Amino acid sequence: MDEIFTFGLLMVILIIYVVFSFNRAKIIGKKGELNVNFNLHFLSNEYHLFDDVYIYLNDKSIQIDHIVVSKYGVFVIETKNIKGWILGGDNSEYWTKNVYGKKYKFYNPVKQNYSHVKALQILLKISRDKFIPIVAFLPQATLKCTTSEIVITSNKLLKTIRNYKDIILTDNDVDRIVMELSSLSGVDRKMRKQHVDDIKRNVEIKKEKINACICPKCNGVLIERRGPYGKFLGCSNYPKCNFTQRN
Repeated sequence: MDEIFTFGLLMVILIIYVVFSFNRAKIIGKKGELNVNFNLHFLSNEYHLFDDVYIYLNDKSIQIDHIVVSKYGVFVIETKNIKGWILGGDNSEYWTKNVYGKKYKFYNPVKQNYSHVKALQILLKISRDKFIPIVAFLPQATLKCTTSEIVITSNKLLKTIRNYKDIILTDNDVDRIVMELSSLSGVDRKMRKQHVDDIKRNVEIKKEKINACICPKCNGVLIERRGPYGKFLGCSNYPKCNFTQRN
């Protein structure tokens, strides 16, 4: 009887561990979003804040962490709860975080946020120059990235937004944009699940293409090349396509 009880207890512990491990990345990500959300609430009432916005466009779901609408522009904010040294550039497919010598890759957040801006351009019917994309890491990150875009730590976020003082949107523009975005608030679980499923499907398609030596960006041929850091796969359509994949 004791053996059955012990076995049952071990199974419960194992299930709890698996569930926790599966949700850990989601919990960490939400922690970063909540940290930025807290800071953004210190903006005055001339700024309109939208959190965790979902857009369904061209059969794809897009999730945007934060949007701040004001007469000074539409701030589109991508949050990253990543510590350590952050290295990357505007054209890199992936960036790298270096924590005590251990390196991990993550998708280029500048490109990720650019796709968010493009989607909002179509949805809101306003020009690119009315948007200010921002990538915000938590204060524990040390930014070693080379980029022409705004990539900052979240403790500098309010100052960065407030530094924009030129009026580029009319009151009517702001009201219309706020109304459009308000209709997207309170998205249901079905769309959230669809968003996660879309990400998983896109990752699988990308892996399959790379394994078949097909560029996932332009469908060109991936060719093995050698650089200062060793061998890597590069697109045959370079420089028009700058996709690379390291082993």
